[in-house]
Amino acid sequence: MKASDNQLLFLVLALLAGGMIPFQSAMNSQLGRSLQSPYFSALTVFVVAAIGLTIYNLASQQTVPALTQFSDAPKWSYLGGVLGGSYILLIVICAPKLGIGNVTIMVLLGQILAAMLIDHFGLLNATLHPINWQRLIGVGLLIAGVYIVRKF
Repeated sequence: MKASDNQLLFLVLALLAGGMIPFQSAMNSQLGRSLQSPYFSALTVFVVAAIGLTIYNLASQQTVPALTQFSDAPKWSYLGGVLGGSYILLIVICAPKLGIGNVTIMVLLGQILAAMLIDHFGLLNATLHPINWQRLIGVGLLIAGVYIVRKF
């Protein structure tokens, strides 16, 4: 497999991951309505995810990392779980009020703005990619798109 083929595979996988977000939002929102609690909805989603990942790990015979690998990871890297839980909780709260399309586009805007800051400042050991006028135009167009989607 050529490097360009590999790149295409990862682009398709990333597109697939992005396509899952609105479905996840709709499912989590419905679970929140059914349980009448965004908090228990988010907790349930994480329990189901943990079970699913455990089954996958067992079926694929993943090697369990050594304890030293867990302790060597930056302490802040474990906060990703808190952010994931917060994301799901906020989606469950916002989706019924704003709609899946509006929530998804705001999530996308938030992701792009945060990613640009992470890239620009090299936060969390990310590779530096400075903000430039082309990126700013892209964000401006996205904001215009958000306005148009929200308006109509």
